[in-house]
Amino acid sequence: MEVENHDFSDTNNASFIDMDIDNLVNAFNHKTNVIWKPKLNFVNDINVIIEELKQYQTFIGLDIYEVLVSCGHNLTWDQEYYVSKEDFYWFKNDEGKKHFFSSFNEKNSINTIEEYRTIMDIHFKLVELFELQLEHM
Repeated sequence: MEVENHDFSDTNNASFIDMDIDNLVNAFNHKTNVIWKPKLNFVNDINVIIEELKQYQTFIGLDIYEVLVSCGHNLTWDQEYYVSKEDFYWFKNDEGKKHFFSSFNEKNSINTIEEYRTIMDIHFKLVELFELQLEHM
């Protein structure tokens, strides 16, 4: 093993050390992206909920539990699988939100800011519901 001795009083060596420190700092400055991968059953259940929502004329004052009950046996969670942390975090974060809103917009177009806020509220209520299930596991 070879050990290098540096004369730290030499200003040329100081710039070399600064450069190494800058490289080290830059190595820790990268963002880390977590890519959540939901189960297919979970995504299918989200799609069933979206499909059921298209039956409603208005979403203002919508009871999400009523929607879930009207989905009936088409929903498979609690029967075939449990919502996992992967499912939950995917749905709660960007990719799941994108899927929810784009799928919803294919079925029922979102035309006003009020509709957008209402759909955002539905998404939030579903997130809360799935979070409760995780807490009870």
